[in-house]
Amino acid sequence: IINSLKNLGKSYPNQELVRKILRCLPKSWTPKVTAIEEANDLTTLPLEQLLGSLMTHETTMKNHENGDMALITSQFKKLLKSQKGKKAFKKKFPQCEESSKKEELTCYECKKLGHLKSECPLKRKRNSRKAHSKKKKAMIATWDDSDLSSSDEESDGEVANITFMAIEEEKEDEVNFSFDELQDAYENLFHEYKNFCLKNKSLKKDAFSMSKEIENPKNENSNYINEIEILNVYLKLSNDFKEENENLKLEIDTLKKTFSKFSNSCKKLDTLLGLQSCVFDKASLGYDEMKNVKHFKNFFVEKND
Repeated sequence: IINSLKNLGKSYPNQELVRKILRCLPKSWTPKVTAIEEANDLTTLPLEQLLGSLMTHETTMKNHENGDMALITSQFKKLLKSQKGKKAFKKKFPQCEESSKKEELTCYECKKLGHLKSECPLKRKRNSRKAHSKKKKAMIATWDDSDLSSSDEESDGEVANITFMAIEEEKEDEVNFSFDELQDAYENLFHEYKNFCLKNKSLKKDAFSMSKEIENPKNENSNYINEIEILNVYLKLSNDFKEENENLKLEIDTLKKTFSKFSNSCKKLDTLLGLQSCVFDKASLGYDEMKNVKHFKNFFVEKND
């Protein structure tokens, strides 16, 4: 049961398991429980050691019980022998009378000759089924999670219960079945086997078809994944182009600013050059340009003889 709980994801510490096992034992085991608690430290006691000591104690108890029962039965036999003798236990009948009486007997269970209702194989079969259903006696002990370790582990307040089963196997009486009964049972089992084979084939076909149906969405999913990867590549490229475009815009703005500064300086240079005077220009303060003009007095030159 502990291994099953571990497979289900429920685990208990060693200390808690030891305490729970000691708590679930019956009252007849109280002296053994007290001795274990006094002789060992339950916080460090291994679970295997505890189970081993409990199993040895159980075997010794069974041996004592068997010895007591043997002593009681021997004393009871001696008492009966002394009172009635051995003939009280055994009655012998002639074989011929017994066989003749058996031939005259009729079973009211199966309506056949040769046996009584108590010896009927059908009734024995029914009784064996009932005995098989009652062959296990269970002693159930329910544990509450009230220990310190479990209260620290469980935060949601759930209560986990473990059920330990003390199973006692009982000996079954041997039942003799007839050939017809065995043949019928075999035919029934064979018919059930055929039905299970057909069901298994149909389930295999269903599983195969379902696996094919599952493969189609898987292929579609792989295609979608490829498309997403391609789109991610395009997105990365677009982001790179966008970043490059922004950098180019910044460069263009800086170039425009420098060009505007250069154009303004050119205009200023032109104005400065236009304000300067020529080297040969003698016009200045107090200079009259009309005084330096030569007036021609003689327009005609005399002709010499």
